[in-house]
Amino acid sequence: MGFNRNQHLRENLDALRIVFALEKQKRKASAAEIAQMQRYSGFGGLKFVLNPVQGSGVEKYWTKSDLPFLPLTQELHKIL
Repeated sequence: MGFNRNQHLRENLDALRIVFALEKQKRKASAAEIAQMQRYSGFGGLKFVLNPVQGSGVEKYWTKSDLPFLPLTQELHKIL
């Protein structure tokens, strides 16, 4: 099966949300949270996360094939 960029980005976002929530709440992860965090795969195959995401005209920095990931990448930048 090929690398599904959408799936990997969503799983990474979920894992980051969990980590930050655990840190904020000062608690240990549940079994379900651990399972979700183990799906974290990094951003090596998602180089578009380095593109600008704010301001007018940011779309010009995005390739046509990466542009559908702009909203999720904006979400990533908000989380971080």
